[in-house]
Amino acid sequence: MSALGVRTLPSSGAVRTWCLFACALLLVSGCTGERAAVERKLMSDKDNPARSKGVVDHYVVQCPDVLELRVAFNVEMSKRYPVLADGCIDLEDYGRVRVEGKSPPAIAAILAEQLGQPQSEVKVRVAEHHSQHLLLFGQVVGWQRTVPYLGQETVLDVLQRVGGITPGAEPRDVYLVRTHLLSDERPELFKIDLDAIVVKKDNSTNIRVLPLDQIYVGETRQSLFERNIPPWIRPLFRALGDAQPPEKRQGK
Repeated sequence: MSALGVRTLPSSGAVRTWCLFACALLLVSGCTGERAAVERKLMSDKDNPARSKGVVDHYVVQCPDVLELRVAFNVEMSKRYPVLADGCIDLEDYGRVRVEGKSPPAIAAILAEQLGQPQSEVKVRVAEHHSQHLLLFGQVVGWQRTVPYLGQETVLDVLQRVGGITPGAEPRDVYLVRTHLLSDERPELFKIDLDAIVVKKDNSTNIRVLPLDQIYVGETRQSLFERNIPPWIRPLFRALGDAQPPEKRQGK
């Protein structure tokens, strides 16, 4: 009320500020705990060898991958060989050997025969993956980009390999798009329940990826809102989130 006793209305700027403040209160009270639990547990078993067992052995080699050959008691042959445009590697005195379209164990068997060595003494691994890729979109660490395809990893394996998801990621908004660009099949869309996979250990949607698959991780309304509010009000917005009970912030 003014000095003359006349009630004054708040300015449009003040109204807008209070609207933003009210929206912030509503958004902060959402599923913060669930997202925090997923983000925290996502990377907890990153180096679990049991889950990725067999992935490397089923990788299909193509040009221009680089193979590493290890032959027992033969240092000269034990080195890296690029897969050339014709799908072969050049073993120099032993000739060219076609490896394209084969897995590392199958290549090791072929090379053992070519070199006249017992198969147990010849080891092959893919040292550099250049021929096939996956595409990442949305709230993944490092933002959207292509990453090498290493074999039939699960979606969880891929997210762990690239560093996880951002604090603004929405675990309930994760999808895999299988484009089938190399075939006549129609594209497929798979919904990935990241919360069920990471927190509840339910792997029913943790499907194995194929080359050219696209993984999309959505963004929370809270994160989207915060990116669009004025910089001067962001500290207040974050303070509202920090003011929640510890059990909610930690997902307990």
